[in-house]
Amino acid sequence: MTVAVARNPYATNVADSLIAAAGRLGVPVRPVDLPSLRLGIGPRGEEAVTDSAGRVAADSLAPYLLFGFPAAVHALRALARTTHAQNPVDGVLLADDKAAAAYRLARSGVPQLRTEICPFDAGQVTAVAAEIGYPVVVKRAHGAQGRWVRRAESQEALAAALAELAPEGPGALIVQPEVVECAGASIRAVVTGGRLLAVTERQATAPEWRSNIAGGAVQRRAELSGEEGELVRGATAALGLGHAGVDILRTRQGPRVLEVNACPDFTSMQPHYEADLGEAVLRASG
Repeated sequence: MTVAVARNPYATNVADSLIAAAGRLGVPVRPVDLPSLRLGIGPRGEEAVTDSAGRVAADSLAPYLLFGFPAAVHALRALARTTHAQNPVDGVLLADDKAAAAYRLARSGVPQLRTEICPFDAGQVTAVAAEIGYPVVVKRAHGAQGRWVRRAESQEALAAALAELAPEGPGALIVQPEVVECAGASIRAVVTGGRLLAVTERQATAPEWRSNIAGGAVQRRAELSGEEGELVRGATAALGLGHAGVDILRTRQGPRVLEVNACPDFTSMQPHYEADLGEAVLRASG
C-alpha cells in the first residue's frame, strides 16, 4: 500500500508528521506537492494527476488541507476515484468554507453558535452586529489558524476590523456573538477513522483572545461529556468526514460547535497522549 500525503506550505505539520509515521511503520509514501498538483485530461477523457515530481499514483490518500490551492481540487477528485480516502473532496470543501459548513450543520440539526452570513458590506455587517449585540466576532468564510478572525467590542472597533480584513478582497463574512463566559477557552476534539482520537482544552494567552495554538494558546488533555461526544459525531457526519477536528465552546446554554476542520493539526496534542497520533491517523487512512 502506498499512501499519498499532500503537503500544503501554509501548514506543514500534519503532512510532515504523517510522512514520518509512514517511515516508522514501513508504509511506502508518495509526498504530493500541493502547489504544483494538476490534472491533465486527454482528448478521450483519460486523466493524469501530476505534480512537480511527476505522476501521482497511490492506494490511499491521507487527510489534507486544501486551503490556498483551488486548482488542486480537480486533481484530488480524480485521485480519489482510484484511492481510499477518509475525507471526500466535497467534505473537505465544505469544512474549508465556514459559511457552507454552518449551513450544513444547521440543516443537520447540529447545535452551533448563532451565525450570520453577510456580504462584505460595512453597512450590513454593522447592522447585523448591532442586532446581535457587542462584543461580536467577525471572520472570513475561508481561512486557517485564526488569521482572518477579528473581535469587536464597539462599532468603531468593528470598522477597524473590517479595514484589516478588506485587503483580502471580496467574499462572505461571518458575524457571531462572542461567548464571553468562555474567556478564550475552547475544546478541540479530533476524530479519525470515524472514532475519537484526542481531546484537549485550549486556552488563549493574554492579550490574545483566540484559542489557536499557532497564536500562543496553551492546552491540556480533556474529556468530552456525552452530549459533547454526540455533538462531535453529529458535526463530522453532517460534513461527511471520517477525519476531522471539531472545535466546541462550552456555553451557558450547553456545548456549541464553533467550527469543523477537515485536516486539524493534531501534532500539538501529541505531548498529552502516549499513543502515536500520527500513526493512528495513517492506519485509519489505509
